[in-house]
Amino acid sequence: MRDLKGMELQTESTLSQEFKKIRGLLKILLVTLGGVVGGIFLLAYFLAGEIYEYQDTVDGVHLPEVDAIVCLAGGRGRIAGAGDIWYRYQESKDTAPTFYISGMGHQSTWAGFRKLLRTGVRDVIRQENVVLETESTNTEANARLLARYAKAKNWKRILLITSPYHMRRSRMMFERVSAVEEWPLRIETISIYQEPFDPSEWRLNLHGVRVTLSEYFKWIYYRFIRTV
Repeated sequence: MRDLKGMELQTESTLSQEFKKIRGLLKILLVTLGGVVGGIFLLAYFLAGEIYEYQDTVDGVHLPEVDAIVCLAGGRGRIAGAGDIWYRYQESKDTAPTFYISGMGHQSTWAGFRKLLRTGVRDVIRQENVVLETESTNTEANARLLARYAKAKNWKRILLITSPYHMRRSRMMFERVSAVEEWPLRIETISIYQEPFDPSEWRLNLHGVRVTLSEYFKWIYYRFIRTV
């Protein structure tokens, strides 16, 4: 009996020691993993400003002839800013380009869209001037549906409008997707400024850091890994 009890105690001691070893290894693994993840985010924090290193093709003063103004919905102020640009076309050109809103959401309505425009634009814009695309839910789908619509309408040149942090990836994806859809488009761009999404401001605001890092990882993914 004593031998049996001694064996049980020895077994319990051995198991306890093994458990401690495993727990120690898990701690080391978690610390190492945390260090790697932390290192990746720290590196991204210093490199993410790369997405703002993009020069728009249109300066906002001289507006090129385009078939459509394509605004990517989702960012605060994008639609209002794009509406202002459409209004300038409407005033200065013989025929204003189609105002195409990409990714408005399934519940979107004409009335809801008009509320996002400034008063002067609301006074003159009509439903026949606008295409509300409500099916796409991400940038890749934005690009794919636009390319197919452009092909059907024989559009050759568009003015793409989105936020500064989003423009670099957006233009790349629209060019890639339009080529895949066998309808290469000439893509001009104007970025709509949004605070704090500026090369000198985004690190000063938690929201700016979160959105910029998220967009940077997407930029890396679509640039080097994902093919559309």
